[in-house]
Amino acid sequence: MAAGLPGLERAAVMAAMTRPADSASRLALGLGVAGAAALAAITLADPGATRMHAWPWSLAYVLALLVPSAALVLRAYAPTRPLRTPPRPWFHLVLAGGAAVLVSAFASPYRGPGLLGAAPLLSALALFLVTFDWLHADPAQGEARRRRLRLALGAFLALVAFVSLGSWLGDLPRLAPAEIFAARNPHPLGHSNYTAGLAVLMLPTFAALAQSAHGRARLGWAAAALLALGLLFTSGSRGGLVGLGVLLLGALLASRLGVRRTLGFAVLAAAACLLLAYANPRTRALLHGADAAALSASTIQRTAMARAGLALGAARPLLGWGPGATPLAYPKFRAGLDGGVEDALQLHSLPVQLWAELGLVGLAGLAGLLVLIARHARRDPTAAVTLAGYLAFALSDYQLDVPVFAFALALLAALLAPPAEPAAAVRSRALDWCLRLTALAYLAFARPDPTPAMNVHALALARDPAQAPAAAELLRTSLAVNPDQEIAHFNLGWLQVVNQPDEAERHFLAAARLVPDKGGVYFGLGLARLNQGRQEEAARALALECLNDPVFLVSPWWRNPALRPLWPGTLGLLYRFLAEAAGSDGLKTPAAAKELAYTAALVRWIEGTAAPGEMLAAANTAQRTAFFARRPPRPAFADAPVSLLHRERTAYPVLMRNLDLPTPVDLFAVQENALAVGEYRFLFPQKGWLPAPLLLGFLQERLLPQGDPISLPPIHP
Repeated sequence: MAAGLPGLERAAVMAAMTRPADSASRLALGLGVAGAAALAAITLADPGATRMHAWPWSLAYVLALLVPSAALVLRAYAPTRPLRTPPRPWFHLVLAGGAAVLVSAFASPYRGPGLLGAAPLLSALALFLVTFDWLHADPAQGEARRRRLRLALGAFLALVAFVSLGSWLGDLPRLAPAEIFAARNPHPLGHSNYTAGLAVLMLPTFAALAQSAHGRARLGWAAAALLALGLLFTSGSRGGLVGLGVLLLGALLASRLGVRRTLGFAVLAAAACLLLAYANPRTRALLHGADAAALSASTIQRTAMARAGLALGAARPLLGWGPGATPLAYPKFRAGLDGGVEDALQLHSLPVQLWAELGLVGLAGLAGLLVLIARHARRDPTAAVTLAGYLAFALSDYQLDVPVFAFALALLAALLAPPAEPAAAVRSRALDWCLRLTALAYLAFARPDPTPAMNVHALALARDPAQAPAAAELLRTSLAVNPDQEIAHFNLGWLQVVNQPDEAERHFLAAARLVPDKGGVYFGLGLARLNQGRQEEAARALALECLNDPVFLVSPWWRNPALRPLWPGTLGLLYRFLAEAAGSDGLKTPAAAKELAYTAALVRWIEGTAAPGEMLAAANTAQRTAFFARRPPRPAFADAPVSLLHRERTAYPVLMRNLDLPTPVDLFAVQENALAVGEYRFLFPQKGWLPAPLLLGFLQERLLPQGDPISLPPIHP
């Protein structure tokens, strides 16, 4: 938007030279200045993609989204000149896309947040219509206005590139020399994937401006293109390299060099991409397999997100769960994922995100855009190549909830759309109804999700024991609004584990079914069952805690006199779980099977029953192998100091798109073995090393260990 609005401003000034300025022109000029400043603020205020959801940046975010819509309303209802709309395929796609986004949000189980999540997409569609109208309002000035728009877009992106690389260079003095070239550039939006997306948008824009300029201007734009290439390099993004490859291929096809020369340059372009990938230590390590662990973790996580997105869309295939609803709907499907994060802001793929949030209508809109890009690519090859490269990059990331990306695509599409027939310059009843219904829907129903504020306030209240009943009631109210909140179930369980252990058990079970590999959830479940006098089932839950997070094997909690008698039953069940896991289909990779065999040996080693040389044979990492090769004695875990802490959920305000929320702190009082989490942390598999569905299967199994019941007093967390 900021790139397009300067053009609107200049148009208003030129019009004022030939006729008296009217109130609409002055208002459009004011909107342009305000919108450009707002977009610049939320884009450059590092980290912009998250800071735009914190006061006062959220005011600039709202202003940036409102300006294109306000400008569209001014133009749609202008009494002197009707809005000039694009040809029917483009106009119908815009109207259908806007209607689909609005209906999806309105039909969503999360209607209020869905409407707020739809705002960037609807604002981008409004910007497309306003920009197209300005480009084609006066055919005599059409080409001049296109040049101004390209220059404005280039100037804005050049400013972003300068700030990004300058911020990255400012980070380098704090790094060790070996880390400098591997440091990924997250500036100014807060993540290196955003940096890569910006670079993909910048490269063809700067290259085209350099080609059409002369003298110093050409040198300046060429330098900007090199700067964009530097951003892509410093991002360390694999998706960015894919986008670069598509950009180079598109540029070759658009140049019409002939088959032989095109193939030759294609080989050179591929070699350049490989050279760029090899020059970056991160991508070079991935190419060589030297960073196999990082590559595997990233692949597992992205695969889990793709599976979640497919499941989300399959559950509501027509309209999806609503724009921006992924963080709210994702927990419903988390338990079936292998290696997925606890919650997700986005699913790291544009088509997957559209399928999950907008369903078939979202995918149909994307397909329609691709058809129009291919059909009209010759009209503006630079815009077409940029759109194609960015959409190829977007296969591995979703960024349309950040205004700078949605607006840049809208401006590029406006450059690509062909002139409309004269009959299109009439007031559209369909557009009129769309604008009216959108305004009504936002005024009546657009509301933020109230549950995050309830949860954070409840956790703050619970720090005062006298306020615990009020905190519990607030968490119950939050769950009544949205029952799929692990944070509320987990902490309500800890609030009630002593006085209402039966209800605490229900909430721990609900939390475990939402996030099966949540640390502490099975321990809480065990205490809730223990406080009901169900020792055997308590031992089962404690065995699951050890299985999910093996460092719990040496937790200081086992020094508690009330828990120690449960150790034999817990250990027996743990061995049984490990044996059943080895015979299941849940471990699909050799690495997972080796980790399972190592964990079983580790349990025996900690207990002192491991056979000589067993740990060395089972060790599956270089650090573990080197450690056990020395035949070391078991560390004195039983006498190690205790670390006490409450875990913070630092990502929660970001996931809830409300950075004004304080960081919530769980009520679970974690007791950590200082040796186990410090010097010897490498010996223990990380929490969640087993697939979540396997843990959930063990949780739901009804078999219980045999043995005489043990009478134990209630356990206080």
